[in-house]
Amino acid sequence: MNLNDLLKIGESHVDEYIVKPEDTADFIGNKGVTMLSTPVMIKFMETTATLSIINNIPKNYRPVGTRIDVKHISPTPVNTKVTVKAILTSIEGRKLCYDVEAFSEERKIGFGVYEQHVINLEDFLNKNDK
Repeated sequence: MNLNDLLKIGESHVDEYIVKPEDTADFIGNKGVTMLSTPVMIKFMETTATLSIINNIPKNYRPVGTRIDVKHISPTPVNTKVTVKAILTSIEGRKLCYDVEAFSEERKIGFGVYEQHVINLEDFLNKNDK
């Protein structure tokens, strides 16, 4: 499978999320910090990147995250809409790299680089059996 035949560098995807109480740092143990947690911002970025390609690769393949380098630069309260954009910046074999950005209704809240590898799902799941 040649991903260059299926995907195009520069393609982007934008998605929106609403910050819920379970998305806060308080919820995961940093009591009193009732703002969007960094792990959930990263989850939003990973999900958006995945959605950008999932319909263009064979059904028995999946992208899995392998590296992320992001900065979380602004607090975001519960019930705020977060808009995330992922832009595919490179394809190297089965490795995909994205520029990712997250915005609240008022400002940029995070940005960075996210990397995935596209794997054969059956082969990947069977590795756990060995």
